[in-house]
Amino acid sequence: MTKLKPKKPSLVEFTKAYSNNDEACYDFFWKARYPGGFVCDECGGTHFRKITRHNVTQCTECGHQHYLFAGTIFQDNKLPLYKLLLGLFLFFVNNKGISAIEMSSHLNVNYKTALLLCRKCRILMKESNNIRKLNDLFYESDTAYIGSKSKEPGHQGMGTEKQPFLVILSTGEENNYPHYVKIFPIPVDASDNIEPYFTKAVVMSEDRVLNTDGKTTYNCLKKYMTVFNEHVDYSDRSHRLHWLNVVIGNIQNQITGIYHGVAKRDLPLFLAEQEYRFNHRYTGKEMLHKIARYIASSYPCPRRSIIAALNAAEPLFTPACV
Repeated sequence: MTKLKPKKPSLVEFTKAYSNNDEACYDFFWKARYPGGFVCDECGGTHFRKITRHNVTQCTECGHQHYLFAGTIFQDNKLPLYKLLLGLFLFFVNNKGISAIEMSSHLNVNYKTALLLCRKCRILMKESNNIRKLNDLFYESDTAYIGSKSKEPGHQGMGTEKQPFLVILSTGEENNYPHYVKIFPIPVDASDNIEPYFTKAVVMSEDRVLNTDGKTTYNCLKKYMTVFNEHVDYSDRSHRLHWLNVVIGNIQNQITGIYHGVAKRDLPLFLAEQEYRFNHRYTGKEMLHKIARYIASSYPCPRRSIIAALNAAEPLFTPACV
């Protein structure tokens, strides 16, 4: 059974707290930067004074200055603090996602700036995803596809030119509303690609059950847990992979419906975003606190480094619309 999702912070609440309040914005990022309290990198001192105008904290014992975003993903940030915080709020609180074009309009910044902010938000989501490992008694899994239709007729199913991605759901009861999901883009729907992702992301044992749709690619997992991979009658609305199909359909619809096509190099980050949104659907009012924790544990990601990392990846996605 599904449960009611807690209410998220509203835009009205956010604007009351941070709009036209530079000090409140600064304090949010300062607490994210120093969640355990200020400690000087040079002398270990704990006394400081803030140079708010330049987003700098200065140690009063040795005089060393610390830039507010130094060592974090926003180290090269040039946005005003309110615009940056508003962008984070809009991206993380939105249930389905927000495009760079929408972000550009909301923040009154150019498209490249908005795109960089959206990419950094997805990187924060991806890093959060990497921490979680599925740990339940029942799992459901299948490989889905996303992208444009094949240019050659007759390419269907595993022969399609669309990008395959692996979806794994976990739940406490068979064919029940899932707890969490893991999503991975894979080069080919084959056993050699399936097993490493399950080993990395799923707690497996003999008393755990994996439901699939009869693909032989999952037989490699029988040495780890019970695999039930008989044919599924999808015309039966209560079939055992019902929730898996619902989640896959939502992922495909949100990527193609919200973003209207994704560049092939960006698809892994978009899939990470979908995984994050599903797994944090019950966060509610705590979302801003989570954002602060993500910033505290993040690392510098300049624009050039992000582009280089995206370009280095093997092309995985034929976009439906560029």
